[in-house]
Amino acid sequence: MGPETIHLAGKEKITEVLNGLSFDLSARAFLQVNPEMTEVLYQEAFKALDLTGKEKLVDAYAGVGTIGLSVADKVREVRGMDTIKAAVDDANANAIKNGIMNAIYEVGEAESLLPLWIEDGWRPTALIVDPPRTGLADSLIKTILDITPKKFVYISCNPSTLARDLVKLTRKYNVEYIQSVDLMPQTSRCECVVKFKKK
Repeated sequence: MGPETIHLAGKEKITEVLNGLSFDLSARAFLQVNPEMTEVLYQEAFKALDLTGKEKLVDAYAGVGTIGLSVADKVREVRGMDTIKAAVDDANANAIKNGIMNAIYEVGEAESLLPLWIEDGWRPTALIVDPPRTGLADSLIKTILDITPKKFVYISCNPSTLARDLVKLTRKYNVEYIQSVDLMPQTSRCECVVKFKKK
């Protein structure tokens, strides 16, 4: 897509319901294309996180906040980020719309914002990443390995870049398991949920 979006007619946003929450999406925001299986994917990710209610969770590559907001009632705080401003605006509006007061989203790359938050004294205890097909940036992997949050889950839509990233991440983490979830039946695409455990 180009840098400009022009609204010609109809509603400027669409609304999707996931995990009992209502999410508004702008034209440039990302959402999984199979809502029924998206809930299954997220439940697998939340099971892997094994939350206690005390976590400070980072929701990286957050889009409109579907992951972080769906689990906000099971953690102490959610901080998320995305590079698309419209998606971040949607995420913060979705938090308000759903009465969620312990989540905030910022515009920027995870590899830039996470180190800034840590410098300011905010240290996450749980991390969930759901990157695009290109996988994680090396700089974010370095940050993850530096802070090594105890709870870490990676949702991947590309087994090739996931395998590449696992080589680096397993310096400080063991892979406890990988659970595949088929959101696009009869295609070669597959989502994977990876649960990590600190070495």
